[in-house]
Amino acid sequence: MGHHASCTNRMGREDDNDAVVDSNVRVRGVRGVRGVRGLRVVDASVFPRIPGFFIVTPVYMISEKASDVILADARDSA
Repeated sequence: MGHHASCTNRMGREDDNDAVVDSNVRVRGVRGVRGVRGLRVVDASVFPRIPGFFIVTPVYMISEKASDVILADARDSA
């Protein structure tokens, strides 16, 4: 495993109590925390596990997916 900071805001299914963001990188409802509507997390912290020593490529992949999702959501809400 690498020494990269990651996995602190893991992505997961709705029934995963440890998941912080959904598959669209939206922060799920956090108990006791207000004002997270519309907040997204797009970095290595969303990985459920460290994807290896060199995580730059997976970070690029998450960023590409997130940009597609964010643009699609913006078009849908316009």
